[in-house]
Amino acid sequence: MAHPWLRATAGFVCCAFLLAGCSKQANSDSNQPSATASPSPSAAASNVASATTLTIGYTPGSGFNPYVANSNLVAQNAGLLFENLVELTPSMSLEYRIAQSIQSTGNMVLIQIRSGCTFADGTAITADDVAASLQAAKSSEMYSARFANVTKIETQGTGVQITLAQPDSMFAYLCDVPVLKAAETASTQPTASGRYTYGESDTLVRNSRCAFAENGPEVINLTQVTSYDEMVSGLSMGSLNVYAVSPTAESTSNISSVSEYYKTNNLIFLGINASPDGDKSPILTTAAGRILLSQMANRRQLAEKGYYSRAYPATGIINNYYDCVASKHTILAEDELDAEHAAADFLALGYTKDPTSGYYQDQKGNRLTLRLTVYTGNTYKRYAASLLQEQFAAKGLDIELDEVSDFTAYSEKIATGDFDLYIGEVKLYNNMDMSPFFAGGQASYGIVQNEALLTAYTAFKADQSAAGAFEEAFAAEMPLVPLLWRNGSVAHTRNISGLSCSLSNVFYSLEGLTFEQTS
Repeated sequence: MAHPWLRATAGFVCCAFLLAGCSKQANSDSNQPSATASPSPSAAASNVASATTLTIGYTPGSGFNPYVANSNLVAQNAGLLFENLVELTPSMSLEYRIAQSIQSTGNMVLIQIRSGCTFADGTAITADDVAASLQAAKSSEMYSARFANVTKIETQGTGVQITLAQPDSMFAYLCDVPVLKAAETASTQPTASGRYTYGESDTLVRNSRCAFAENGPEVINLTQVTSYDEMVSGLSMGSLNVYAVSPTAESTSNISSVSEYYKTNNLIFLGINASPDGDKSPILTTAAGRILLSQMANRRQLAEKGYYSRAYPATGIINNYYDCVASKHTILAEDELDAEHAAADFLALGYTKDPTSGYYQDQKGNRLTLRLTVYTGNTYKRYAASLLQEQFAAKGLDIELDEVSDFTAYSEKIATGDFDLYIGEVKLYNNMDMSPFFAGGQASYGIVQNEALLTAYTAFKADQSAAGAFEEAFAAEMPLVPLLWRNGSVAHTRNISGLSCSLSNVFYSLEGLTFEQTS
């Protein structure tokens, strides 16, 4: 069975969760063999990656079209072969590519197509191609969930008009999807439109017709793989020299490799059980108590120690690096309260400190203890839980770790509200869709629902200039505590440097790629 990483997962990755025959390409130009040549299958185990050429894995049976193959490996390689409507840069800024502009107004989105862009066979990229590509994405297993809000896609002159069920001012951020020929959206090997096209004998070659061509390697070698583990071992054995690391991998590099990190929208958060059922502490059920929990957490320490720098502090509910929230976050990366200043907040919640133990207690003399549920099958979350326990203890809050080794049992605990706190993870779509946290959402367990916060979120979805106001409303209610944004990573051999990766494209830029000569 293929490793789960080779299969993409549609929708959200919540809480701790975190190869079709190859056919000749249709509508090809016989005068452009580089655009239509089909890589030949090879025996990966006997291949040796060149010390001066990028060598990546591929699965011939899955092809190169992410609209027909629900595979992260296919999507990764598509970043070399096809141009996207937009890209998210390494700094998470929006970069227009095939799309000249994307304008969202109410329930309508208008995409203007950049003129002068062509496929590798010289055919112009048209609005029909963009509309067909978006329709293929909406119908695909990989991308359908992100486009669930789309009700209609139609061409309008030289552009494409999209109708949404609900306004989405951030819709452009969802459009980091490849543009294919309208007649080839169901082909496993569509005509290339990106920086590379198909070469001979398991290679990709530079596409001089790409509107965004760059001075990367002239040739990229392909080596056949059938599983994620085969890519991992292939790096050590020398059959390939780069691969994108699985999000669930416990380590990203070894003695023969190094890692490049890129920002993602995977949010690691502290779930809070604020539901009115039972006799819960006001530190859970009141906004002031939840804010106190947030202010006592040292996110930078969690990122650097708990996640070994595979994450960065979350200073808001919208990704820190998004332009719409630049300088508008109110949460700090370090803990905002020392023990002395936290004392006043505990007192306001009705707790006094026991001078003997140093922990806070209620008016009956019972120690304030919160149960933090954590799945121990994930090393990073387990360490982060221990760090939070230490951080809170230093401020006088006793944390009891509820360690669960069976993931099914862990999930049941969260789903039934059998927790005070838990460390969760959710993969948010690039448009910062917060529906997983709304009532009935996949990460809404125990979260307090607030009409004012929902109103602020609705305003943000209608107009991204309201992002700052949404952040303020969130920080005032703190229904959950954003902790970290997790980094994605790409492992490669130590002789490679200059690879630039992003959330939209792990091969975002090969312009600065260099190979150190080895003796």
